[in-house]
Amino acid sequence: MKNTVSPSNLSSKLTRGILLEKKFITRSIIKMRIANEEIVDLIQPGQFINIRVADSFSPLLRRPFSVFRVNKGENWFEILFQIIGKGTQLLADTQIGAEVDLLGPLGNGFVIPKKLDFAVLVAGGLGIAPLLVLTQELKKTNIPTILFWGNRTKDAFTIVSDFEKLGVKVFLATDDGSFGFNGTVTELLNTTVENIKKSTVEIFTCGPNPMLKTLKKISINNNIPCQISLETQMACGFGVCMGCNVTSKMDSEQYKYVCQHGPVFDSWEIEPGD
Repeated sequence: MKNTVSPSNLSSKLTRGILLEKKFITRSIIKMRIANEEIVDLIQPGQFINIRVADSFSPLLRRPFSVFRVNKGENWFEILFQIIGKGTQLLADTQIGAEVDLLGPLGNGFVIPKKLDFAVLVAGGLGIAPLLVLTQELKKTNIPTILFWGNRTKDAFTIVSDFEKLGVKVFLATDDGSFGFNGTVTELLNTTVENIKKSTVEIFTCGPNPMLKTLKKISINNNIPCQISLETQMACGFGVCMGCNVTSKMDSEQYKYVCQHGPVFDSWEIEPGD
C-alpha cells in the first residue's frame, strides 16, 4: 500500500523553468520541453507537475501535467498534453525562452518490482503521457517491456518510435479499425493475456476510467498485479481541497485523493469512476 502522505509532496519545489522547445505532434496535442534541474533531479515515473499557465488570476488554478520524458544529463523534462480549454491554450501559447512557473514533483508514482520477467504497459489515448519516463527507468534495469496502446484512429499514434527506440515491442488498437487491432486496447490485451500471465509480470496503465475499470477486472481475473495512473482534474496538488477524490476499496477509508495518494494506485486500492 502506498504512503498516506506522499514523500514526493514533502520534497516538491516551487520553482521556475525555461521553455526550451515546443512541438505540435497533432493539431491539438503538443509536446513541451522545459529546463529545470531541481525537478529533473527529483522526478519519479508517474509523478506530475502543477504549472501556473498565466501570470494573471484567470485562470486562477494551476494545471497538472504528467512528466513524459526526462533528460538528467541536460536537465530538462517534457510534458505532453492536449489543448482542451483556456488554461492549456495559454500554456501552448507560451513563447520559447519564457519562464514557466512550476510546482513539483507531486504525487506517488509507479513502483517497479525487483523481480519481473517483463513489464506490460497499457495506454488509452493520451494516457500514454506518463509511460515513456517509466519505460526509461525499466530500460535502466533491463526489464523487457511491451506496450498496448489504443486510440480512436490511426492519426493519434505519433510517438510510437519514442518507445521503439527504447526497445519496446508495441501493439496498437484503433476503435475505427484504421490501424492495428480493430477494437479497444483492453480487447487487444485479452487476446494475449493467457500467454502473458504465465510469466512474472506487472501491468502499468493510464487512460480513461472505463478502460481502467475493464483492465482492473482483467488483472484480477488473471491474477496479474496492476498499477493504475488516474487522469483527473486537480486544484491544489496536495490533497487539501479534496476535489480529486476517488472511491477507496479499503475498509479504513471512504476516499483517496488522486493528487496526494496517487495519481498511481495499486488496482485493488481504488474503484475508478465512470
